[in-house]
Formats: sequence, structure tokens, C-alpha cells
Amino acid sequence: MAWFTRIRDPVHGFVGLTHHEAKLINSQAVQRLRGIKQLAMAHLVYPGALHTRFDHTLGVCHVAGLMAASLDLSNEDEHLVRQAALLHDLGHGPFSHVSESLLDRFCDRDVLDDVGPEEKIHERLTLDVIRYDEELSRLLSQDERDTICRLLGPGYGHPVLRDIVSGPVDADKQDYLLRDSLFCGVSYGVFDLTQLHRSLRRSQDHDNICLVVTSDGVHALEQFVLAKYYLTTQVYRHKVRLITDQMLTRAIALGIEHDKIDLLRDLYRYDGSDEFVRRYVAWDDARFLLTFGGDEFRGTACHALITRLRQRHLLKRVYSRGLNEKEFPNPETRSVLSNISEAQRSEVEDQITAALEQAYDTQINARQVILHVYNIRSVRVQSRNDEKSILVDDRPSPTPFEEKSTLFKSIDERLDDTFVEVYAPVVHDPPDRKYAMINALQGRIDTILGNLTDRAEDEDAAS
Repeated sequence: MAWFTRIRDPVHGFVGLTHHEAKLINSQAVQRLRGIKQLAMAHLVYPGALHTRFDHTLGVCHVAGLMAASLDLSNEDEHLVRQAALLHDLGHGPFSHVSESLLDRFCDRDVLDDVGPEEKIHERLTLDVIRYDEELSRLLSQDERDTICRLLGPGYGHPVLRDIVSGPVDADKQDYLLRDSLFCGVSYGVFDLTQLHRSLRRSQDHDNICLVVTSDGVHALEQFVLAKYYLTTQVYRHKVRLITDQMLTRAIALGIEHDKIDLLRDLYRYDGSDEFVRRYVAWDDARFLLTFGGDEFRGTACHALITRLRQRHLLKRVYSRGLNEKEFPNPETRSVLSNISEAQRSEVEDQITAALEQAYDTQINARQVILHVYNIRSVRVQSRNDEKSILVDDRPSPTPFEEKSTLFKSIDERLDDTFVEVYAPVVHDPPDRKYAMINALQGRIDTILGNLTDRAEDEDAAS
């Protein structure tokens, strides 16, 4: 391809763009991504993590182009996957992935008959922005927008192009592993990009042409999958990252449900309309913090949590247990915690608040006590990433990567880690009291969580 301009990128060096791609990145829909940090408020623990969705978008475009070249795709197909890569994150709201669960929770399902239970609203929003944005409609023809939406959406007919933009080893993952590692100052997500691309092939799998890796590339693929697993456990699931994400989520939920802030409700009540899209793309991280952390909403529960975040007065982790047979012998308790309802969560948080007030001999704001249950899937399961398995070129047909890799064959995919944690607005003064206080609380919170089973049975009987 002939480059109209080149942009210096800290991960990939110079990233070339065609004249048409340069026009796309200068559109307001793409420029908005400069204001949305890739890792939300992870910079509160990794100070360098200030990179944005815009940076990432350029990187994904570059990597998609490299993959297309490695696979010897046509210029037309290469152009298509690069365009899709540039536009693939347009549906992200303030604080990136933090917005996802809130969009799913507060969307107007009464008017969204065609939204499946597993469909992610932010991915649907990406397609809506591509379809409805007036500036993009001037830069892309109707056919181009329809083709890009089909490629980014489910069921596109060309598996190789689909795998480049959304698959178990897609350009998105390749870029964010390298980029997040660099800006967080860690090495967990580093892998051999060049060797991985050298091993990419197109191969026949039954009736489809699919993306595979040669047998020589299995070790590079192992490195890629392990990089993803380690970055998940060490960065994306870092305790401070988890706390800041939960504080943001709770602030927004309280703003909508408790404070009744119409502006906030309208931001997350997705209804599939072009009016919602126009309203949604006017927001980024800075506007969110300035608006809902500003004087207009002072005194609200939402404002209080946002102020804590802005001043880095973070909640503290006061409880952490593995949700396993050793820590929670009762299987019913494990089941209830794994599928806890909002009503159950609120009741448990109130009880934990009472225990905290007694232990710390101070008043605790119950709305800022957060029970959080999360999962880290086994590295073998993560290699699929909710998608089909990565395939290795083999005869007579491609073989799933985990069956070809000696290392991954030895890993039990049932070895997921699920954790139960509690975050609270407590102060350990003096600091050396911290562990004594937390240890004293463990038994009390264990009892509260253990009693969940009895409360769940009472609810079932009442219903």
C-alpha cells in the first residue's frame, strides 16, 4: 500500500496510513477515543498507563495490515481489515470496559427485542456509530459501512478476515498485550510478534478456509497465550485496578438508581436509537469526571465516590477468599455467591458494614462497601477467549492448539480461579494495625457469606 502519512508509535515504530485512513482517523468519532484511556484508572497504580483507545486503534490497524500481508491477502481485503481495525472500538464509553456491564445492566430491553442474552451492548454500539455517524457516512459509502459492520458483527462469511479482526489471535489482542505491557512498565505481555506472523497460514477446515498457525509457530503461540494469561493475572486483575473499576461501577449505579441523575441514566440507557448514539459519542473520561464530580452533583452518592477516585482516596480490600471447596466447603454457598443477585449483594453489604463499624469503631458508608466476585479462567480456556480454538496446520485437517501443544495438553482447563473480595472506605491508623484488623474481620465475613444459603432458601420458599 502507498502511505499518505506515517505516525510514530512507541510500540510498532512508524505506522503507515493511506490517504483514506488518515481521513478516517481525523473524524470526530475516532478522535473521541483520544479521551478514553485504554485501562480506565489503572494509572492510579501504574502511572504510565495513560495510553488511550486512539493509540490502540492505530496499533490494531497496523497489526491487521501485517497479518494481511503475511497471509498474502488481496489489496481489497487488506484495506477492509485495516478500516475495520480503525473503527472497531468506536462503541467504547468513558473508562472503556468499565462501561460495558453498566450498558448491559441499564439498557432499555423493552425496545431491544433483537438483543441476545450474550450480546455485548458496546459492540452493538460500535456498529451503530458506523451506521449513524454523519461524518463517517460522508467518508464511507453505504456498501463500505455495511461490509465493515458485517465483518465486526457476527456471522461474516470470510473466516480469515473475521479472525484477523475478532478471533482468538486477532490484531486487537496482539496490540493490547504489547501496548499495555509497555505503558504499565511490565514484561508479562511481551511475545514474538514477528515469529507469530511468520507462522500464519490459510488452511482448509472442512468447508471453510480458516486462519491457522504452522507447527513451527506453536512455541510462539504458547508465548502469546501465556502473555495474555499473565497480563490478566498481574495487571488487569491487580487489586487496585479491581478496586478502581468497582468504585466507578458503583458510582454510576448509585447515580442512576439512588441519586436519580437523569443525565447519567440517559448515558447508559441504550435503546438502539440514533439519538442515543449522538448523545453517547459526546462523552469521554474527562467530561464524565468533570460533570459528575462537579459542583452540580455535590452531595450525591455518585459524586462522593468520584471525588475519592480523583483524590486517590481508594477503598481498601478488607476481605479476600478463593471461591473454592477449601475456603467454602458448602457447595450451595459457592453456587449462591457465583450467581449472587443485586438484592442479595445489597443485604450482604449492609451486614458487612455493621461488622466493619463494630471492628473499626467508626461510622461506615454502606453504599461504599462493595462485595465483588470475579473469575480468572485457566490459561487453557483463555487460549480460546470465548471463541473457537486457535488452530494449528495439520493433516488431514487443522488441530486445536491445546491438543498440539505439549505444554497446554498438561493443563487442566477446569482450574479456574474465582475470588470473593470486599472493598470498604476504611483507614488503618496506625498502618501496622492493618493486618490485625483484617484478620479479625475474616471470621465475621465468613459467617455472613455462609448464611447466604439460608437466606436464599428463605427467598425460594417465599416465592
